Amino acid sequence: MIEELILSGHLAVGDKITERDLAERLTMSRAPVREAIKESITAGLLERSSARSIIVRDFQLSEINEIYTIRMMLEARAAELAARQITPQSLVELQVLHNKMELAAKADKYEEYYDLNLEFHRLIHSAARAPRLKTIIEMVMKESLLFRSRGLVDKANIETSSQEHRGILEALRSNDSELAELFMRRHIRGGLERLRLD
Repeated sequence: MIEELILSGHLAVGDKITERDLAERLTMSRAPVREAIKESITAGLLERSSARSIIVRDFQLSEINEIYTIRMMLEARAAELAARQITPQSLVELQVLHNKMELAAKADKYEEYYDLNLEFHRLIHSAARAPRLKTIIEMVMKESLLFRSRGLVDKANIETSSQEHRGILEALRSNDSELAELFMRRHIRGGLERLRLD
């Protein structure tokens, strides 16, 4: 719930939040909101700036570099594993997602592209059939929710991202684990470069 507020722009980096305000905004009781805040602090989306103040966390460049380096290693491994055992059904689903992303890019629907992009990556993580790896990747990706979309708000960046997805998909379709790993590694590194440019 808090992740959604951050991604939608209803909560921005540096915004102060309270249990009461969030409970009122979400029309929920304070108990589940309290738990959601604790989870978001653990996930690195929120931080305590003092004993009573909680803010939406900002990241230093060094932290962003570290997160992307970790993601690059983990997601490259997931792509390698997926290429060895991906099912025809998963390939069809990836192709459908890729087609939808291309349509969203042409229509300048950046938010829609971003959501489909997450689905595309998560489907590859699932296709790796490595539950613990998938869980760890998800933890790292949660931290990057605060800044990851910044690199996908430019038409040229989205077109480049889409081309990279096409290469990953072809490597998966060919069951070429080395190429899938290489293309995913380049894609995540490219994502970091696009973020810096933005």
